[in-house]
Amino acid sequence: MRIFVVNAYVDRIQKYDERYELFPAIWWENVTEEETEKYYFRHNAKIELRKKIVACSQSHKKLLLKIIQENLEDVIIMEDDAILDFSRLDELKGLKEFTYIGGEITSKLMKNMKQFRDEEKADVIQGLAKGLNKIESDYFKIGQTCGYFIPNADVAQHILSNIPNGEKERGIDTEYIYLQRKGIINDFIFPPLVKLYVPDAKKGFTYSNYTLASDQQFY
Repeated sequence: MRIFVVNAYVDRIQKYDERYELFPAIWWENVTEEETEKYYFRHNAKIELRKKIVACSQSHKKLLLKIIQENLEDVIIMEDDAILDFSRLDELKGLKEFTYIGGEITSKLMKNMKQFRDEEKADVIQGLAKGLNKIESDYFKIGQTCGYFIPNADVAQHILSNIPNGEKERGIDTEYIYLQRKGIINDFIFPPLVKLYVPDAKKGFTYSNYTLASDQQFY
């Protein structure tokens, strides 16, 4: 099992040990405005946020490419504001597809996110089986890329070859949501093996722009 942490911030690594492999993220200030032109953003997104989204996406794709080029197997990809429950790694044995092991269960449509969180999410979580579950993409989606499992290079290639899902690319979490809708990404483990480390997550651009509700120990 290889456990890669997409690492952008030096002050976030103190919680990791030799079991994790730090994968240097692309730094957002090195992203050019020409690169941002290839992406779609909310109309009011400022240039710093745009560059951070592009840097995050390119970092994840760079790691997928590493899996392909080195023919790696059984790879966990995490972001550096998350931590892993090592006691449950056996639950990943035998998985053959892209599988979320962390993130947020949220509404299919962004406009319904608050209502879903307040009124429906608890029922969804209560109905989940322990272990492998299927994303019901007509009802909910899994957002964010804080933790997921790639079993082999073929799966990584299949994911990478289906990005972007339009004329312009979107943030990597949104690209993965499109792949959920297409039936290319279907699986997630419950409860998650990866949850957010809140002191670091609060500093991230996802938290500051969308206000994360919890450490996502239950998605």
